[in-house]
Amino acid sequence: MPKRLLLVLAVAALAIAACNSGSGSATPTSSPFSPSPNPSVTKASVLVTILGTPQPHVPVQESTPKNTSSPRPGTPFDTEYTNKKGVAHFFGLKPDKIYCWVAVIGTIKFSECASWAVWQTSQIDLGT
Repeated sequence: MPKRLLLVLAVAALAIAACNSGSGSATPTSSPFSPSPNPSVTKASVLVTILGTPQPHVPVQESTPKNTSSPRPGTPFDTEYTNKKGVAHFFGLKPDKIYCWVAVIGTIKFSECASWAVWQTSQIDLGT
């Protein structure tokens, strides 16, 4: 399971525990985390950096994982290049799928696989 997804789930669990702690604070009216994918969000943004500096014109490949129990990038089916801010945008994603992104800069390879809970709610960061 991706580290970001574990972090999101841990934060959600802490929020639920805090709501049930018996404190006098009001119950939140909205949840910080949706328990299901949003079907209207079909775009992911991927930031590529080297030592924190955005990298323009870098090809980023998109795939689905070979095996969802241990996500690793599969065969790429789309390649987008980062813009001058180091961000590549991917459209037409299916909200219930896990996607993987790979960026190669020289001999350095960065990759990340993420479920909807990550790519629908935050930018994917590839780099250092």
